[in-house]
Amino acid sequence: MFLLTGLPGNAQLVKKPFIIEPKIHTGMILPFYEALDYLIRDDIYAFDLSLSFPAYGKDFWEKLYRYPRPGIGFSYWSLGNEEVFGKAYALYSFINIPLYKRAEKFSFNYQVSFGGAYLSRKFDVYENHLNRAIGSHTNVYIRLGIDCKIRLFPRSDLLIEAGTTHFSNGKTRSPNYGINIGSFSLGFNYLFSNTGITFPEPEIPEIGKRYIQSVIYSAGSKVYDNLVGTRYFISSVSYNLEYLINHKRRIGLGADLSYDGSISEALASDDGTPDKDFTSLVRVGLHASYSIRYKQFIMGIQVGHYLYSKYTVLTPVYNRISVQYLFTNNVVGRISIKSHMGKADCLEFGIGYCW
Repeated sequence: MFLLTGLPGNAQLVKKPFIIEPKIHTGMILPFYEALDYLIRDDIYAFDLSLSFPAYGKDFWEKLYRYPRPGIGFSYWSLGNEEVFGKAYALYSFINIPLYKRAEKFSFNYQVSFGGAYLSRKFDVYENHLNRAIGSHTNVYIRLGIDCKIRLFPRSDLLIEAGTTHFSNGKTRSPNYGINIGSFSLGFNYLFSNTGITFPEPEIPEIGKRYIQSVIYSAGSKVYDNLVGTRYFISSVSYNLEYLINHKRRIGLGADLSYDGSISEALASDDGTPDKDFTSLVRVGLHASYSIRYKQFIMGIQVGHYLYSKYTVLTPVYNRISVQYLFTNNVVGRISIKSHMGKADCLEFGIGYCW
């Protein structure tokens, strides 16, 4: 009522159009791990409040993505068992991109959200030993959703959404099964604007180069799968050759050389002596990649297979989800989560060169 009756009266104060959108969520923790299933007592519920800024075609990227809505948001989540898992508070950025739009009546959209979260309860060997999902208060927040927006009033929409949410610390602490949630959402938004909205038609340039190469060095730290808490240095060098399908999408092939200090503990001898031989701590793999670009941001996924790894307990298949930012045409930064068949292995921070 405050949004509908209070702020619209001051619309002349709005210099740049923006949208406020509250949402409520309900769902369940997805049954990926038997070690967590028996702890779930309640359904999940959540509240979400976001602020976004509609794109109106000031550059060709906005036209290519059918005029998306980037923004920021805050979420509050219950986690099915307050005593063990506590509650989650997330602050994130997102982009909501139309898949199909029919005039102003309704649209189908997908949304990618990425940020940080604080979980009120974590594993503690004395006070909360049942929580094998999360070993730290600070975590990464990722949400993927698809929604339908139905126009109710000239400046407001009803929102119906389905999505998945993931909380994880990227194995910077142990344990780290992570928490995965499937949910349905209902929301309402309102556009604040004091000007008529026009959609210019910027010219879409030709693609200059079809092939892009890049080399990225990444580093971070992780723990081994026990409760000792010793932190190990990890790093990798990745080469990728990508083919630009169009301005938005690209596919590629590449190679990875990685170093993982925690393997020394995994390959320890019977008397507990770590294996510190360098050749035991490195792994070599090949990967295929798919990514999408929006302005200076590139979001991608890689699926790889180890050609050499002395540590063979884990699956030989690895995955990497990443967000990259192009500082210049040649310099790129990257944040990525590497995993093995859905189980987070490490959180990486990288810098690279592309040409």
